[in-house]
Amino acid sequence: MTAEHGWVAYTSGDNTHLSPGVRPEVERRITQRQRERGALLAIVEVRVYENDEEPQVAFPPDALLGVETDSSTISEVVARARAQLAHWR
Repeated sequence: MTAEHGWVAYTSGDNTHLSPGVRPEVERRITQRQRERGALLAIVEVRVYENDEEPQVAFPPDALLGVETDSSTISEVVARARAQLAHWR
C-alpha cells in the first residue's frame, strides 16, 4: 500500500503541528464533535489476521459501560458497531 492510498489520523491532544491561524478552528471542530457524539460507551475492535479474526469489546476507564454491564446492553453496542462497519468505505 502506498502513502496516497493510506489513512492518516492524529490522536486528540497536541495540535502544535498546526499553524496558529488554523489551530483554533480545528480545536473548535474537535470539541463540537465530542459534544455531539456524547460519552464513550465501549470500544469494539476486530483484529484481522491472514488466517483468523479476533473480536473484542474493551471498556477503558472513561467508558460508561464496563464488564459488569448487562450482556444485552453490550450486544446492542456491538450491533451498532457492526452496522457502522457494514457502511464503511
